[in-house]
Amino acid sequence: MSAIEIRSHAQESNLDRLKAGFNNKIDEVLNPLIKRHLQSLLNLEKTLAQRQKLEDALLVREERTRLSSAKGTAVLVGLPDAPSQLKTLASRFQRESLSLVRSWESKYEKALMSLETRLTKSAKLNQALLVKKELKLFRDKIALRDGNDGGDAKSEKSGKVDYALISEGATAKAPQSAESLIDGDLRHSGSEGFAWGSYPSEFIVTFPKNRKIGEINFLLYDKDRSRKYAYQLFVLRREGGDWEMISDHSEKPSSGWQKHNFSPASLKKIKIIGLFNTANKNFQIVEIEAR
Repeated sequence: MSAIEIRSHAQESNLDRLKAGFNNKIDEVLNPLIKRHLQSLLNLEKTLAQRQKLEDALLVREERTRLSSAKGTAVLVGLPDAPSQLKTLASRFQRESLSLVRSWESKYEKALMSLETRLTKSAKLNQALLVKKELKLFRDKIALRDGNDGGDAKSEKSGKVDYALISEGATAKAPQSAESLIDGDLRHSGSEGFAWGSYPSEFIVTFPKNRKIGEINFLLYDKDRSRKYAYQLFVLRREGGDWEMISDHSEKPSSGWQKHNFSPASLKKIKIIGLFNTANKNFQIVEIEAR
């Protein structure tokens, strides 16, 4: 081992070693199940393709692609809504995986608590604070996965999951400040807290996998109540498919919250095209919700 490697190892904190050990153990436990599940998905994809159920086959392929790139317990986030054969396979995989993972998650949680106590007693308060933050993040992650969070990812009114959130794996694209679309924060001022671009401009939210959506809401910049916007709302059912318009407000002046309900459908992306703003040459969106 070189001098650089020795110094690097010495600088590695107890928390880093604990996290690395936990992640390695999770990979060791899950990899055989993932390998078997991927083969089952491939077989299902081929069967659906042979039966000319091409849209269903593509949904299975998307799930297979997601699993292939996911790390650790990220493979256990959410269940596909369709097709039914995919949902059955995914449900079985999740049950088997969780039965193996939970015991190690419990051990990791106890190890973090013990490490925090030792560091606090040793007056290593900065390190203890880092461990405390990791413990909170870990618990929040487990609660979100198991549906016990009750936080921003759920509608207080309906209890439905908002899939258009960073915490749900969603990504966003906009000319400027795209992350504001999916951060769950409605606070904004005249200069920040919203995504924007010179119109016509596109604002796109992509889900990590197809989600069953029946409600899309978004908040237009509303600090100036006299301001009106024009826009069009589209959805995409699968990668490579065609965008479908579900609402045309190009001739309907709009402001504040825009609420759109429709028959639930399995969707991959949402797109809003900002067409006009009575106040200036920009189009601004504070937040997008999808349930």
